[in-house]
Amino acid sequence: MRAVPRDPARGGREGGRRPVSGRAAAPGSTLALLACAAVLAWPASVLRAQGYRGQAGAFATYLELRPLVRDSLPEDQVPGDGLRRRLADLTVVSCTPNEYCRWYRSGPVRDVAVATQEVRAVGWSGIAGLSAHVHLRGRFGTDDLWPRADQTFEALTAYLDYDHGDYRFRAGRQYRVNGLGYYNFDGLAATWRGFDPLTLEAWAGWSLGRGLNAPRSGDLLAAADEFAPDDRGLVLGLEAGAHWGRRLAGTVVYQREIRTDLDALYAERMAMDATGIAGPVRLDASVTYDLSFREVNDARLRARVPLPAGVRLTLEGRHRTPFFELWTIWGAFSPVGFNEGSAAVDWPVPGTDLLLGLGGGYRSYERTGAGTSFTTIRDDGWRVSATADWTHAGWYAGGSYRAEVGFGASSLGGGAELGRRFGDRARLGVRATSTQMLGEFRFGEQRLTGAALEGRLKMWNLDLTGSAGLYHLGFDESPGTPDWTQLRGFLGVSRPFGSGPRAHAGGGR
Repeated sequence: MRAVPRDPARGGREGGRRPVSGRAAAPGSTLALLACAAVLAWPASVLRAQGYRGQAGAFATYLELRPLVRDSLPEDQVPGDGLRRRLADLTVVSCTPNEYCRWYRSGPVRDVAVATQEVRAVGWSGIAGLSAHVHLRGRFGTDDLWPRADQTFEALTAYLDYDHGDYRFRAGRQYRVNGLGYYNFDGLAATWRGFDPLTLEAWAGWSLGRGLNAPRSGDLLAAADEFAPDDRGLVLGLEAGAHWGRRLAGTVVYQREIRTDLDALYAERMAMDATGIAGPVRLDASVTYDLSFREVNDARLRARVPLPAGVRLTLEGRHRTPFFELWTIWGAFSPVGFNEGSAAVDWPVPGTDLLLGLGGGYRSYERTGAGTSFTTIRDDGWRVSATADWTHAGWYAGGSYRAEVGFGASSLGGGAELGRRFGDRARLGVRATSTQMLGEFRFGEQRLTGAALEGRLKMWNLDLTGSAGLYHLGFDESPGTPDWTQLRGFLGVSRPFGSGPRAHAGGGR
């Protein structure tokens, strides 16, 4: 086991933990709410005079689920002895002496509805370079069984943007996408581009949990992890980018996330990436480095090489070690990395509208130092894939197959689609799929087979999308899990609104 430089249960120095509050106050959210209020309260006369643009949409998904149900029997009613036993139908159960034997089984089918509403908008003021951006999401009407259904409203972004000359400033809830991934936060960001080959950016504020749009100290993590953080974090970041003509460019990013009481780190990382073009060949290189554990989390080198007859070849080498923030204990268990090489080629068939593709890769996992004497678990994996796409006179068709065999589980399967586009205003198609899942860490085998009808229609300034399908799940050597057929459906409607300059109505860099 690796030595952790900080107490992972607390995220930092030695000492006791504070109690975790289920709904901790979020001082950083005040900034986001103020920016959101400023945007929503922008005088309508100014918006009409200067311009605003956006898109509003509502989306609904219907599907059938079979939740897991915990079941039990008195220990003396289950034949055999020991802590692990089998029922008459071969279901494996865990027994406590003189108490109960417990297991999980598939429950009755439940109908689940997932409803979301989204608004993206940008408004321009009478001040040159000043604009306001919002991306709001609601979940009104979502079934309680669905994760985060109780979060009926959230602001993904809500910030003011001032872009003028060599400078750009943003204040509010915003996000960044760079070599470290996707991060959103409540705070300030500044960009300077006064020297043409060079761009410098800096940002600071209250950080948010990745993918949560909420502080780490809120109830979302506390409901899922007994040792969730009890203090939200501050984020500080710097990024420098440079380019030399059109053939060489690169960026370096540093980001540090620390508790607001400055008592310990949540994460400290760096990322570097570069792109170079030599003749027809393009090279991309990237690396992310965890300064806390002093290890490379991800390193890639990719080459794209055009060949005669329109053929394109892509080669990639990669090393990856999982990254965990310091507040969670999982980083203490020496995550195992892997090395991987892959290649892909695609080419258009001459004289046709057919595009073919082939790909494959091999992955080797590093040694764990925790071998088992009773079984052998593979430490490598491979994958192959093939695709075919065809378009002609509004018709389109495609097919794919992918086989992936690796550590723990394997997946074999593919799909096909056929449809027709009616100009830019309508599309109708059918899609079929079949996938088999099996492996060392699975009980039995599972096969998913299904088909769906999907379409899109633009009319009366509305964009309508929808799909409906049936999917059959079959199980082999999996006692207590009967086969069943699942119904899935989706319907969405969106509408643009506003007037003025054409611009992206979302948030971002």
